[in-house]
Amino acid sequence: MTGKKSPSEERRKALKATEANKILKISNLTPIERYYDVADKLKQRFESSFKEHNLDNAYVYGIRFAKFSTDALPHHDYYKVSRTNLKTLRQKNRKELVEVLNALEEVVQLMDLEELEQAEIRRREEAALAKIREREELMKKEEEDRRAQKELLDRLNALDTMFPKPPTGVGESQTNGELPSYDQAQKMRDQLFSSISIDADLPPPIPFSTHNINNNNVPSAPSAPPPSYDDIIQQNTVSESSSSRDFMNDSLQQTMDFTNSQEPATLANPLGPLLPASLNIHGKLKKSTFKVDIPVATLKYTSRSEYQTLCRLQKIQVFQLKTYQGKYSQPDKDSTNGCTVISPLIAINHLSNENGGISDMMIENVIDNVAPSILIRVRRKLGLAAHALIIPSDVHDFLVDEKILKQEMFVGVCGGNLLDGDHVNDFLHLLENGEDSNNGSDGIRSKEEKKDFSKKVAAALFFHEHVVSILKVVLPDGTSWYDLVDSLPRRVNDTLGATRTRCKDLQSLQTVLQWYACSKFSSADEKYIDTNIWEDMMCNFDPRVFQAFVWKE
Repeated sequence: MTGKKSPSEERRKALKATEANKILKISNLTPIERYYDVADKLKQRFESSFKEHNLDNAYVYGIRFAKFSTDALPHHDYYKVSRTNLKTLRQKNRKELVEVLNALEEVVQLMDLEELEQAEIRRREEAALAKIREREELMKKEEEDRRAQKELLDRLNALDTMFPKPPTGVGESQTNGELPSYDQAQKMRDQLFSSISIDADLPPPIPFSTHNINNNNVPSAPSAPPPSYDDIIQQNTVSESSSSRDFMNDSLQQTMDFTNSQEPATLANPLGPLLPASLNIHGKLKKSTFKVDIPVATLKYTSRSEYQTLCRLQKIQVFQLKTYQGKYSQPDKDSTNGCTVISPLIAINHLSNENGGISDMMIENVIDNVAPSILIRVRRKLGLAAHALIIPSDVHDFLVDEKILKQEMFVGVCGGNLLDGDHVNDFLHLLENGEDSNNGSDGIRSKEEKKDFSKKVAAALFFHEHVVSILKVVLPDGTSWYDLVDSLPRRVNDTLGATRTRCKDLQSLQTVLQWYACSKFSSADEKYIDTNIWEDMMCNFDPRVFQAFVWKE
């Protein structure tokens, strides 16, 4: 047997339908602590809305918290890590999930009561409106009766004008100045005609003639026939004024306006952004008001066309390697999901090589032989499952602890929107000059030391769940090339392999970065970008976000 439908079911279904389009995708390269912070803020919004009796907002935030805690957080590779602080956060989130779900039941009950109250208000308004319409119909009928009586009296007055009143004693004085009823008017008409006697001895009427008689005692014959009865009535009848009809229409319209104004106001759509924590990487991410006015589909086309043009001009060259990340499944050579380790290792080998930079053979060795063993050790230390992605900061700490990476080589970190020219220029400036004004143990560096263009620079660029290396190659003449090394397989000439994309100048590198970003966007990403401007507070959920860690020799 089907249960009775909840009064607020349709209302809640509409709110859920809007929530279904929200992006809840999280990145394994972002520390899970930030996502727990997002969940806390959602819970706070839920509680404040519930306290203020804003039931729609409370329901939305409650559902959003529950979905985020059950559908998003458990998919983070660090969710089941037994580290003490993560375990505490996980237990706290689960406890709060139960509390919110229980509170949501009370929210639903209150929404049902609201719907019942609104239904009763609507019922009363409809009943009042029906009475108003009934009264207006009655007034309209009374007006029609008055109009019919007036028309009758007008006809009687016309008859009085045509024929003199007979001395019958029936006159206006008998009505006492009041309008006669329909029956009285009928009697008056009968008396009027009965009082007119037809004398049979009267001579016949003068025949109609168009010739004038020249006798002074005899008037000339009329030049036209006398008017008919209907013509006289039409001439003496006063046309009906439209004021009464206009009054009825105005009255009805005012009644409808008043009734509509009494309808309960529709609640504003409370579905706002997901309230994530800001990126705040070393305080370097600045706020930007950049907005992409061009649809991403168009940007994809233009960036691909520009990329292909520069390739034909050999401003950009693509070299394929013989291996790639995850090519082998043996434990000692398995590099699956190891980009967070592979990329900084390539950067370290590039900076430490005395022959001008890392070779293709060295990159292949890092992917197949060096990275797999380190991946095993890092995942074991963090309690991660096999093939789990590793947060970049954890890799950085491990490499520093193992003396593989020297802390003094670190220049800085930047990030933001990879489609924003200002954000990308900040990164390119850091890559070109190898300097950061806020870096250094003493906080003071000379310009000569900061902007030593002869120094090799390397970066690990984190974007869209993947990490690539960007290497500054210094040429003997003092100019520089920039290589983007991607360990993921790419098909070139019908073979798969990692790639090394060489850019002959910074402008070419900027084109490659835009083409690379657009190539990663899914249809859902495109829809999000086309409908949302960049906001620092939403960066953890924005598909345009990037982070870049930079080192130099």
